[in-house]
Amino acid sequence: MKGQEEARDAGQTTWGKYLMDRLQAYLVDQEELLRRALQLAWTQEDLGPKYGPTLEENLRQLESLRACRTWEEVRTHQITDFGRLAAVRKPRDPDLAERIKALRKACWEGVKARQAPFAVDSQRLLADLDQSHLALQGLVQLVRDFARVYEREKRRRRVLDFGDLEHRTLELLLGKLGDSPTRAAGEIGRRFREVMVDEYQDTNEVQDRIFETLTRERGNCFLVGDVKQSIYRFRLADPGIFLEKYREFVPAGEAEPGQGRKILLSENFRSGGEILEASNHVFRCTMSASVGGLEYGEAEALREGIPHRPLPQSAVELHGIQLTPGPGGEAAVKYEAEAQFVAERIEALLGEPAMIRQGEDLRPIRPGDIVILLRSPGSCAGYYRRALEARGIPVSAGAGGSVLDTGEAAVLRSFLQVLDNPLQDIPLEAVLASPVFRFTADHLGSIRAACPEGALFEALTRAGETGDTQAGAFLDLVQSLRQAARLENLTRLLEEIYARTHMEAVFAAMDGGEKRRRNLEFLYETAASFEQGGRRDLAQFLAFLDTAAQGGLQPEEAGGVPEAVSILSIHKSKGLEYPVVFLSNLSAAFNREDLRSNVLVDAQLGIGCSALDRENRCRYPTLAKRAIAQRIQEENTSEELRVLYVAMTRAKDMLIMTYASRYLTKRLEAIARQVTLGSNTALSQEADCLGHWILMAAMVRTEAGELFAQAGQPEETVVRGSPWRIRFHQRGPVQELEAPVLQTPDREPEPLPDVQTLLSFQYPHQSAVQAPSKVTATQLKGRELDREAAEQAMQPLLAGTRRWRQPAFLTQRPLEGREIGTATHLAMQFLRYEACGSQAGVEAELSRLLAEGFLTARQARAVNRQWIGDFFRTELGQRLQRGQDVLREFKFSILADGRILQEDLTGEKLLLQGVVDCCFMEEDGITVLDFKTDRVRPGGEAAAAARYGGQIRTYGQALSRIFGKPVKKLLLYFFQTGKLQEVPWSKA
Repeated sequence: MKGQEEARDAGQTTWGKYLMDRLQAYLVDQEELLRRALQLAWTQEDLGPKYGPTLEENLRQLESLRACRTWEEVRTHQITDFGRLAAVRKPRDPDLAERIKALRKACWEGVKARQAPFAVDSQRLLADLDQSHLALQGLVQLVRDFARVYEREKRRRRVLDFGDLEHRTLELLLGKLGDSPTRAAGEIGRRFREVMVDEYQDTNEVQDRIFETLTRERGNCFLVGDVKQSIYRFRLADPGIFLEKYREFVPAGEAEPGQGRKILLSENFRSGGEILEASNHVFRCTMSASVGGLEYGEAEALREGIPHRPLPQSAVELHGIQLTPGPGGEAAVKYEAEAQFVAERIEALLGEPAMIRQGEDLRPIRPGDIVILLRSPGSCAGYYRRALEARGIPVSAGAGGSVLDTGEAAVLRSFLQVLDNPLQDIPLEAVLASPVFRFTADHLGSIRAACPEGALFEALTRAGETGDTQAGAFLDLVQSLRQAARLENLTRLLEEIYARTHMEAVFAAMDGGEKRRRNLEFLYETAASFEQGGRRDLAQFLAFLDTAAQGGLQPEEAGGVPEAVSILSIHKSKGLEYPVVFLSNLSAAFNREDLRSNVLVDAQLGIGCSALDRENRCRYPTLAKRAIAQRIQEENTSEELRVLYVAMTRAKDMLIMTYASRYLTKRLEAIARQVTLGSNTALSQEADCLGHWILMAAMVRTEAGELFAQAGQPEETVVRGSPWRIRFHQRGPVQELEAPVLQTPDREPEPLPDVQTLLSFQYPHQSAVQAPSKVTATQLKGRELDREAAEQAMQPLLAGTRRWRQPAFLTQRPLEGREIGTATHLAMQFLRYEACGSQAGVEAELSRLLAEGFLTARQARAVNRQWIGDFFRTELGQRLQRGQDVLREFKFSILADGRILQEDLTGEKLLLQGVVDCCFMEEDGITVLDFKTDRVRPGGEAAAAARYGGQIRTYGQALSRIFGKPVKKLLLYFFQTGKLQEVPWSKA
């Protein structure tokens, strides 16, 4: 087996040598830890003589183990006991004594773990490798056979995947043997004067060989990257390629002609100096060649590219949240508590308000300035979204969980699974008990009791055959839709499901109905996109949804939501920047699942698998698997530190970090006793979450007093120019209302009132119960189908109705009636009035609206150019062109007295909404202008205006209340006749 040829000692194999090298490097760090403990002990007269001899002996033990050169030597020289420190009664500095003990304990526990693989003798390990050799040979041969068959099938279909494109390119440039450039490589390379590779830190070996081959003759390759932002190892990016050149190349000023040179671009033009100081501090404490792949020195530190104006508040905050256990899962309690804390802090920032930079000035923070970054949002983003929404803070539509996690999506997926295979009990029961089909638990229980054996579908079938009408109707529907699934495409099948089950109407009638309906609409659109890829099979679509459920599925936001808080994964935030960054869920443990596989693969160490002990019926890792697992864990830890670097450097003005855990105090205590200024390689290697590194850096800052109060102060602290705001909080689980305790009455109960009186009771405010909580100005005059009502009011969904998509022949016909009015209003909303002084100007503006997507082609054709041109030739139109203090499409929401709707609602409060087409704001009052496209005969403007009086007077009242000014005029402009009609402020 490659890696163990002729090996007589396990340390001579590739994997044994790797483990021995890593052990020796680890022992060097631990020796430094013990020297620190020894130095601290001798600072006290009572501790040095007592602790010194034992610590010196421990140091000799480590040095002796590090001197071993073979596996067997390590095995026989393993440290089995570190001894006991001599007792010191009432030490002068108890904290220092505890710190020395903690350093020694951390050293001993680390060494025990690292030397554990060496407990097995060489011959046993080599025998395990021999035993696994045949199995791995078979596995490799299977992969080769599959690759050959797969390649043949791709050639037959004449298709290539992305991997093929890279490998075919490399074959073209280096030939099949890959040993020397081909003539084609020279010809292609000579086409380019310079080759620049951006994001070079994310290059893999195949890509790097392509770049190298094309530029070998002329040395004209310019590489740009930042290895500290290499976070795509799961896509085979190899930061080692960048690091190799970083170490080999010399500074540009010292390079000889033709020699590889490097230029350090340390200036950062995004973040304020406070953010850069925080980032530099964290990574000086944590990053090294062993963790992160790079020593973080002065050359690697970030520098402020342009000076930034100081902020009135702290730019960097760290909040440690000590949780107390509560009911429910531990993760759910943590997510809920931390999300509530973050939402409270955001609410406070918006209310204070805190300030951020805008050019050379400062302005208050808005929701759109804020992002919450999470390492893995899938499991917890929904908690943050709900906490923000509960406080009325807008959240972007794509933030927080997946559409597939919603109840309506779960019902649809389950129903599709039933149509694919009705013998699946779990999806079938979920569908039957859903709000769509409403089988009660008793009903389902009786169906199963009548047929306890076999699949639930068989029991349902028997129930249908014996007269159960609800079961029979469901079976008929399933049979019909299964037939449709075989004959129709996916989108047509979903239309059938929505129409025949009324699924959209059912979920639209529930809490959050509009969003639920949009989610179902989005799943329809997802199916349409899936079909466009040439796939129509229901089973394939279900498999696609299963995969999408793991990664999260959210609708794309049309143009984004500029004034809403964003929730993103750190990976998705790469390349972006935000004024305010919340870096949360820092206590989330790293994902180590990939280390549990029976077979592990590494580009350098090859393949390792578990060995099987048939006699004792157990499985254990071979030497190869142990080495590969350790290398993967070390590489993953380094990548996690680089992920943290990316997250921290997204912030422009404020960085707020939160760490919530039941074990926060314990972690702080462990860190406080080991951490020092500068790099802490051994402690950094112990990280199991991003927050470990943040707490390491925080615990050496003098402003961490609240953390010191919980865990003690470390031996060294530092004062920085930009202090952090570091706080410690105690939080319990989010409490639910407790049920009232029933108490025994201490006196006789009063007699009950007459039952007839109770039954005949009439609620005195019944009209308020039936009144809507929200009305629009247009509803006040009975025109629910007017444009504003359509935009602002919730239209009732009738059971059994389906909003069918317009077929192609309808989208090609000219617009009619109200559609023309909508198009005209859109044009008047977005036209640049100052450009409409002539008919040619109007034409040009309408062409612009079409090109920029404000109007569709059908709408642009429907807009009457003459109408708009005539309007801008009026005195009022020319006044609009001057554009002083004009508001367009002004949307308002105010609380109004219920009497505006009905007299018997006087005293009730209704939310009144509307959209004012246009209004002039002048010193002496407000002029309200509303456009009408109704068919009006010349001379009939006054009668038409009377019908709209209630609406435009309501607009006037709302504007007067909002701006605190009187209303001068209420005007209606009728495009049909080109006439302006004034509406009196009060009814005639």
